[in-house]
Amino acid sequence: MSFQTKLTLVCFAAGMSMTHSTFAEMVQLEHSTDITLSSLTQTVYERHPALHNELAQQQQINANTDLANATFADVKSISVSHYNDVIGSDNGSQEWEGSVDMPLWLPGQKQQQSVLSDKLSAELPAYKQQIKLDASAKVRELIWNVVLADNVTTQAHQVWQTSKELEKDVAARVNAGELASTEQLLANTNALEMHSQYLLAAAELEHALNSYQHLTGERSLPQVYEESLPVAYNNNQHHSLAVIDQKHPYLMLLEQQINTLRTQQDLAQFDGAVNPSLSVGVRSERGERGENFNNSFGVGVSFALDNDVYRRPAIANAAKELADAEITRQALERELNITLFSQLHDLDTKQQQLVLVNEQNEATQKYYSLQQRAFELGEIDLVNLLRSQSLANETQNRKQALEIDIKHMIAMTNQALGLVL
Repeated sequence: MSFQTKLTLVCFAAGMSMTHSTFAEMVQLEHSTDITLSSLTQTVYERHPALHNELAQQQQINANTDLANATFADVKSISVSHYNDVIGSDNGSQEWEGSVDMPLWLPGQKQQQSVLSDKLSAELPAYKQQIKLDASAKVRELIWNVVLADNVTTQAHQVWQTSKELEKDVAARVNAGELASTEQLLANTNALEMHSQYLLAAAELEHALNSYQHLTGERSLPQVYEESLPVAYNNNQHHSLAVIDQKHPYLMLLEQQINTLRTQQDLAQFDGAVNPSLSVGVRSERGERGENFNNSFGVGVSFALDNDVYRRPAIANAAKELADAEITRQALERELNITLFSQLHDLDTKQQQLVLVNEQNEATQKYYSLQQRAFELGEIDLVNLLRSQSLANETQNRKQALEIDIKHMIAMTNQALGLVL
C-alpha cells in the first residue's frame, strides 16, 4: 500500500470518527463506595439461571422427608369383596369380606430413608456456594474486562494528546520555516491515526461497560476492586507446592453428592424387594335366608421369599453411579490443581517480567527525552522522532498493561482457589 493510499484511508477513518469524537470523550469510568465486590456477586447470584433449580431440589428434599416420616412403607389399600348364590341355587347365601393392607418397613429401610433426606439437605448449601463461586467468576470477568479496556483507552488517549502536541509544535516550526511542509503532513497523519485508535479503544470500553451494566444493574465500578492473594500464597517459592483446598465449592458439592449416592446405594438393597404387609379385616357371612350373619375378625401377614435376585440390579446400578461420581471428583480435583498451578506460574512470570519492563521503560523514556531534544535542535527529522515516540509509548503501555494484568491474574488465581467474593 502506497503512502498516499494509507494517508487517504487514515484521513477517511478520522473524518468518519470525528462525528463520534464527542461520544468517545464521554466514556468515563466511575467508581462508587456504595458498590462492593460482594454486593455485585450477590446481584449476579440472585439472577443466576441455576438458582431456579434450588426450588426443585427443595421439593425433592421435602418429598423424601415426608416419605421417611410416613408410618407405612407404601400406600395403604382397602379391599372389599362380596359373594352370593343368586345366580346359582339362590338359597340366600351371602358373604362380605373387607380388609386393610398396610405395607411395613423392612428392617433399616425407614432409617436409611431418613439419612437420605439429611444427605439431600446437605447438598443444597453446597449447591448454593457453587453458584456463588460462578457468580464471583462472572463479576471478576466483567470488572476486569472494563478495567483492561479502560487502561487501553487511557493509554490511547495519552498517545493521541501527545501526537496533537507534536502536531502543533511541527505546525509552528513549519510556519517559521524551520521544517518542510511535508513534515506537517506527516504530523497531521500521525495525529489522525492516534485519534482513530483512541476512538476504537473508547468503543471497546463502552461495550465492556454495557455488558457490566446489563448483568449487574450498575454503571459504576466498586471503589475497591483489586484483590490480594491469601497469606499462604504470598511467597512465590511455595507456589509449586500449592494444591486446591478440599473445601473448594466445586469439590464440596461433588463430595456431598457422593455422600448422597452412598446412602442411595444402601437404600438400593430395598429396591425390588417386597415389603411385608399387615392385613386387618372382617368377614360377615350366612348360609341361607333366615340364618343370622356370622361376623369374624382376621389378621394376616404376607412377606416375600428369596427376592435377593430382584434386588441385585438396583444395587449394581447404584454402585456404578457411585463409582462414576468418585471418578468425576478425582478428575475435577486434578483439573483444578492444574488450573491453579498454571495461574500461579503465569503470575510469577508476569511479576518477573515487570521488573525487566520497568528497567526497559526507564531507559526508553530517557532515550525519548534525548531524541526530543535532538529534534528541537534539528539534529534528527520527524520520522526518527516518531519512531522514538512510538518506542517510548510501547514500553510505557507495556509497563502499565503488565501492572494491571498482574492484578487481574491475582483475581483469577483467587477464583481458581475457589474464593467467593
